[in-house]
Amino acid sequence: MKLSRLFIVASISSIRFAHNVLASPPSNSTWDYIIVGAGAAGIPLADGLSESGKSVLLLERGFASSHRWGGQLRPSWLDGSNLTRFDVPGLYGYIWTNNTENSGILCSDYEATAGCVLGGGTAVNAGLWWKPPHDDWDLVFPPGWHSADMAPYVEKAFRRIPWTDTPSTDGKRYFQNAATKVTNVLTTAGYTALSANDHPNAKSSVVSNSEYLFLHGERGGIMATYLVSAAERKNFQLQMNTTVARLVRKGDTVTGVEVEASGVGGYSGTIAVTPNTGRVILSAGVFGTAKILFRSGIGPKDQLEIVKASPEGPNMIDEKDWIDLPVGYNLDDNPNAFLVALDPTIEAYDYIGAYNTPIAADAAEYLANRSGPLAQVEGPINPIFWDTVTGGDNITREVQWSVNSGALSNTTAIAFTASLGRGKTARGRLTITPNLTINVSTLPYFNDPGAHDATAFTAAIAKVLPLLQQLPNATLYQPAPGVSAADFVKSLTIDISMSASHWVGSTKMGPGGAGGEGWVVDTETRVRGVRGLHVVDAGIVNGVPTSNPQSVFVVVAQRAAVEILKLG
Repeated sequence: MKLSRLFIVASISSIRFAHNVLASPPSNSTWDYIIVGAGAAGIPLADGLSESGKSVLLLERGFASSHRWGGQLRPSWLDGSNLTRFDVPGLYGYIWTNNTENSGILCSDYEATAGCVLGGGTAVNAGLWWKPPHDDWDLVFPPGWHSADMAPYVEKAFRRIPWTDTPSTDGKRYFQNAATKVTNVLTTAGYTALSANDHPNAKSSVVSNSEYLFLHGERGGIMATYLVSAAERKNFQLQMNTTVARLVRKGDTVTGVEVEASGVGGYSGTIAVTPNTGRVILSAGVFGTAKILFRSGIGPKDQLEIVKASPEGPNMIDEKDWIDLPVGYNLDDNPNAFLVALDPTIEAYDYIGAYNTPIAADAAEYLANRSGPLAQVEGPINPIFWDTVTGGDNITREVQWSVNSGALSNTTAIAFTASLGRGKTARGRLTITPNLTINVSTLPYFNDPGAHDATAFTAAIAKVLPLLQQLPNATLYQPAPGVSAADFVKSLTIDISMSASHWVGSTKMGPGGAGGEGWVVDTETRVRGVRGLHVVDAGIVNGVPTSNPQSVFVVVAQRAAVEILKLG
């Protein structure tokens, strides 16, 4: 378990279900667009495509999370309310501490962490919501998807989901004495304090309060905005508890999807797209999209042969129709490292215990007003700061630092989480096993020639490590006193536990045109060599961005909807 996770009004959930949500089986015989995956990309994409009046079916393998969409999973103190565990920000941390009660929320067929409920990662993550700086587009995406092109879509996303740094409706931040200490030390050391979303391009020696996608004291996000407007349209349908096993295709043309019921109300069978013009868009995330492609005969030959040799081999498309694409390569993610200072004067709140037995007054305050400690995520996560570093190869890298605080063993502590972000050059690969589990076979951490990522990461830690020792009343705990930044980085265990769960890049977007080496989709999000198939999710983001990436996925989906509609 990650060390940082050991720390301990009127509701928008009252929106009623639209008539065309939760129907089973899918009501149309064919669909203009079938979108696979109702997460950070799939939901905004469905909203954008359904605006055209064309028929849109959104398939989600998981169950309803938020109460507004039929979710029921919650502790007893929420009984009788219009809330589930996914709606209350303060219950975020519990998902990482109880594997029994959390069964079915996270995808069991991926080695890495991913949400398998309606909303995907947006339903289970910390809700951080950052405006991407220009370099996230200009240095990561191909021409046509640079910052000037993406600006209107960024503006739209943050208009639909405004950011807040005070999630509680009373305008207060709770348990902030650690945040105040850290911010004071950072500003004394030369960091500039600002609101990051007011200055998105300022990502060098700056510190900001954490900014979230929460709305009116609830998680909100895409399920309270984009999904609501999509569900109001008669040409849209959401089908949950339905897993896409594989694409149905004739040669190089996709004609539909084969699905299996994965829960109550799910659907099994074949769903077709409109002949000649219909399209399937995979928005199942890095791992889910790759799995569907492999099972559909699209990807590197070594992976397709594994599927062919598995028990489901007889269901696979004939080998003559396999399409060789580098699906699974170019995998990227932030590696994390944790610096910790013990501080007995830090406030602590038992957010984990609050899942089943919250403080009565705090529960009452939240239920009545959506305010108080339960309106913010556990930690508390605050502040966030950034540094720009180089690794000796003339490539600028960004490091995001997240600070949280709370109980640790018999005392309290402040944890600094360093995440190496945009500009890192190490890449990995995901692969499939004979039992159809998706694994990270090559980790995207510190494997770059010349070890420039490690050099840059060391420089960032070397800058911040002395600052922990300047915190009043604090004692350095990790690394141990006297251990240098270089030795600390060398001591890190390079395994999947380093993951920030910000996986991107496995279906790389390329410029199109002749050649096409190394990329899977073009700038219209079409899968190379396949008719009627697109990918719109984290896989087409060619490298980790500067900050937590979910806003990038939403923005990409909005742009992709426009590009797909242009194709007719």
